[in-house]
Amino acid sequence: MGNLDDMIMELLEMDIAQKNSIVFSEESKELIHQIAEKCQNISVVEETRDQAEKYAEEMSAGEVYIDMLHKIVAAPTRIHMLMSARLLIPVIDRKLREEGLDGRKKSNIH
Repeated sequence: MGNLDDMIMELLEMDIAQKNSIVFSEESKELIHQIAEKCQNISVVEETRDQAEKYAEEMSAGEVYIDMLHKIVAAPTRIHMLMSARLLIPVIDRKLREEGLDGRKKSNIH
Protein backbone atom coordinates (compact mmCIF):
# COMPACT_ATOMS: atom_id res chain seq x y z
CA MET A 1 0.00 0.00 0.00
CA GLY A 2 1.18 3.48 -0.80
CA ASN A 3 0.67 6.94 0.59
CA LEU A 4 -3.00 7.63 1.46
CA ASP A 5 -3.21 10.75 -0.72
CA ASP A 6 -1.71 8.85 -3.66
CA MET A 7 -4.21 6.04 -3.17
CA ILE A 8 -7.13 8.50 -3.09
CA MET A 9 -5.83 10.19 -6.26
CA GLU A 10 -5.58 6.81 -7.96
CA LEU A 11 -9.20 6.09 -7.02
CA LEU A 12 -10.39 9.48 -8.27
CA GLU A 13 -8.62 8.89 -11.58
CA MET A 14 -10.43 5.57 -12.16
CA ASP A 15 -13.29 5.47 -14.64
CA ILE A 16 -16.03 4.88 -12.06
CA ALA A 17 -18.62 7.48 -13.12
CA GLN A 18 -20.07 6.30 -16.44
CA LYS A 19 -22.93 8.00 -18.33
CA ASN A 20 -25.87 7.51 -15.93
CA SER A 21 -24.37 5.13 -13.40
CA ILE A 22 -21.51 4.41 -11.09
CA VAL A 23 -19.63 1.21 -11.87
CA PHE A 24 -17.16 -0.04 -9.28
CA SER A 25 -14.63 -2.46 -10.79
CA GLU A 26 -13.05 -5.14 -8.64
CA GLU A 27 -9.85 -3.06 -8.73
CA SER A 28 -11.65 0.06 -7.48
CA LYS A 29 -13.42 -1.93 -4.74
CA GLU A 30 -10.08 -3.31 -3.54
CA LEU A 31 -8.52 0.16 -3.54
CA ILE A 32 -11.53 1.56 -1.64
CA HIS A 33 -11.09 -1.21 0.94
CA GLN A 34 -7.37 -0.48 1.31
CA ILE A 35 -8.05 3.25 1.73
CA ALA A 36 -10.80 2.54 4.28
CA GLU A 37 -8.38 0.40 6.30
CA LYS A 38 -5.82 3.24 6.36
CA CYS A 39 -8.54 5.71 7.40
CA GLN A 40 -9.24 3.65 10.53
CA ASN A 41 -6.07 5.12 12.03
CA ILE A 42 -7.33 8.70 11.66
CA SER A 43 -8.95 9.80 14.91
CA VAL A 44 -11.50 12.20 13.39
CA VAL A 45 -12.71 9.44 11.07
CA GLU A 46 -13.31 7.15 14.02
CA GLU A 47 -14.88 9.93 16.10
CA THR A 48 -17.39 10.79 13.35
CA ARG A 49 -18.15 7.25 12.15
CA ASP A 50 -21.69 7.22 13.58
CA GLN A 51 -22.49 10.60 12.01
CA ALA A 52 -21.17 9.46 8.63
CA GLU A 53 -23.15 6.24 8.79
CA LYS A 54 -26.35 8.09 9.72
CA TYR A 55 -25.81 10.61 6.91
CA ALA A 56 -25.47 7.81 4.34
CA GLU A 57 -28.11 5.51 5.79
CA GLU A 58 -30.50 5.59 2.82
CA MET A 59 -27.81 6.03 0.14
CA SER A 60 -26.12 3.48 -2.11
CA ALA A 61 -22.33 3.26 -2.43
CA GLY A 62 -22.59 5.05 -5.78
CA GLU A 63 -24.65 7.87 -4.31
CA VAL A 64 -22.13 8.36 -1.49
CA TYR A 65 -19.32 8.33 -4.07
CA ILE A 66 -21.03 11.04 -6.17
CA ASP A 67 -21.72 13.11 -3.05
CA MET A 68 -18.07 12.75 -2.05
CA LEU A 69 -17.02 14.05 -5.48
CA HIS A 70 -19.33 17.04 -5.07
CA LYS A 71 -17.92 17.75 -1.60
CA ILE A 72 -14.34 17.54 -2.91
CA VAL A 73 -15.06 19.95 -5.77
CA ALA A 74 -17.01 22.40 -3.56
CA ALA A 75 -14.60 22.23 -0.61
CA PRO A 76 -13.76 25.72 0.66
CA THR A 77 -10.25 24.66 1.75
CA ARG A 78 -7.73 21.94 1.04
CA ILE A 79 -8.33 20.34 4.46
CA HIS A 80 -12.07 20.07 3.70
CA MET A 81 -11.26 18.46 0.37
CA LEU A 82 -8.88 15.94 1.94
CA MET A 83 -11.19 15.10 4.82
CA SER A 84 -14.23 14.55 2.57
CA ALA A 85 -12.51 11.55 1.00
CA ARG A 86 -11.15 10.26 4.31
CA LEU A 87 -14.56 10.45 5.99
CA LEU A 88 -16.64 9.03 3.14
CA ILE A 89 -14.49 6.29 1.59
CA PRO A 90 -14.95 4.05 4.68
CA VAL A 91 -18.72 4.53 4.29
CA ILE A 92 -18.48 3.62 0.60
CA ASP A 93 -16.49 0.50 1.55
CA ARG A 94 -19.17 -0.61 4.01
CA LYS A 95 -21.95 0.08 1.50
CA LEU A 96 -20.16 -1.92 -1.22
CA ARG A 97 -19.84 -4.85 1.15
CA GLU A 98 -23.55 -4.65 2.02
CA GLU A 99 -24.57 -4.33 -1.62
CA GLY A 100 -22.36 -7.25 -2.54
CA LEU A 101 -24.13 -9.41 0.02
CA ASP A 102 -27.71 -8.63 -0.94
CA GLY A 103 -27.20 -7.51 -4.55
CA ARG A 104 -30.36 -5.41 -4.42
CA LYS A 105 -29.08 -1.86 -4.39
CA LYS A 106 -27.97 -0.32 -7.65
CA SER A 107 -25.66 2.66 -7.85
CA ASN A 108 -27.38 5.08 -10.24
CA ILE A 109 -26.86 8.79 -10.66
CA HIS A 110 -30.11 10.75 -10.37
